[in-house]
Amino acid sequence: MTTSYAVNQSAPTMPSGFTEFMMLFNASGAEERSLFTDMLSKAKQQYVLTHHKQAISQLHSADKNKDGVWKTHVYIDGKRKTLQRKTKDELLECLYDIYKYYEEITTLEDAFNQLIQHKETLGRAQQTIAEDKRRFGYLDDKIKKTPIAEITEEDLRKWIVKSFLLRKPKQENLKKMIQLLKAIFTYGRSKHYLSQNPAEFIDYHDYANQCDTQVRTNEERSFSEEDLSALKGYAMKHKTNPHAIAMLISMQTGMRAGELAALKTSDILDGYIHVHSQQLRRNDEEGHQVFSYAGYTKNERQNPKGGRYIPITDECQEALQIAEALPGESTFVLHQKDGSPIQKDSYMQYLRRVCHSLGIEITHNHAFRVAFNARLIADDIDGNDRSLILGHSMQTNERHYSFSDQRRLDRIKQKMTSKQS
Repeated sequence: MTTSYAVNQSAPTMPSGFTEFMMLFNASGAEERSLFTDMLSKAKQQYVLTHHKQAISQLHSADKNKDGVWKTHVYIDGKRKTLQRKTKDELLECLYDIYKYYEEITTLEDAFNQLIQHKETLGRAQQTIAEDKRRFGYLDDKIKKTPIAEITEEDLRKWIVKSFLLRKPKQENLKKMIQLLKAIFTYGRSKHYLSQNPAEFIDYHDYANQCDTQVRTNEERSFSEEDLSALKGYAMKHKTNPHAIAMLISMQTGMRAGELAALKTSDILDGYIHVHSQQLRRNDEEGHQVFSYAGYTKNERQNPKGGRYIPITDECQEALQIAEALPGESTFVLHQKDGSPIQKDSYMQYLRRVCHSLGIEITHNHAFRVAFNARLIADDIDGNDRSLILGHSMQTNERHYSFSDQRRLDRIKQKMTSKQS
């Protein structure tokens, strides 16, 4: 790794034995100190020359004030600064003082933690911050603990090839990983921890063909009719478990996990479920999980519109009645015996375990949304109306949630052929 020095960054420690050298120096007699002083001067010079990569040169000028002056440059506060001294020894002594002054080394991990604090100050979504932390966890401990100014583009590329790509990530995950690295180094530059961003010219396209390029169809991302039947059967056998009832409600509404956890009895209105809030999770200063509630849904975070309304069908009403019979009293529809609401993370873990036990490959709540959308298609509900119920744009609905099953194709064919007769 190459080294460039900036503010808040220290030079490496003195050579092994330096402390013992100083003890001997201090204990020696006056006649020997001259020799030791010379040795110390040479040790300092070697220390600087080992770590100072910029050229050191002597000026030759008609200006008597500049002629014979020694010159080099260093990076201070992330900016290139010129240093000049009358003698080479004075210049080396100055360089030594600079490197020793900035003793506190900022590692990549230090910079990342500072970036996270900065994002929290800016009010970034907790889910985004949690995703950043999860991605940063993929990095090797060695590179995390490396001073940020010592990390090179080659170091990052080696890690991508020899570590991250072995996970066979999706292209989108690789892209976001590289974006995070760029963000860390950009933040580091803003704090003058380094002078260049080693991730600046790394493009995920360089490695895209080594990612998992298999694209799941929307059918493959959805629970099948058999899956839904098995999940409903399981839930009906566990009616006193609020997580099981959450499965039933999600099956009939396509609600997100955070929306289910935030659903209150007051949100059940005249044949509709008013979905207008979500449960959020964050870690406090001591690392403990803290849950809160936002008065907007995922798609309305930047532009709240009061939520959306989902019609209550007979099957949905049945699920709500089962929830009403849950043990304990609470203002939340899905709650524990002590009245506390379910936690979305616990629900998702529960769903995953249930799916595994039933031999269902797909294990996430999102599959309920895709399956619910397919049901709306089967009921001839158009794209605009479906996006209104599911809570996102029509374009998103058609791209990520809709699929043309055989029943829909049969109806299209019937409509097309009927016009010909």
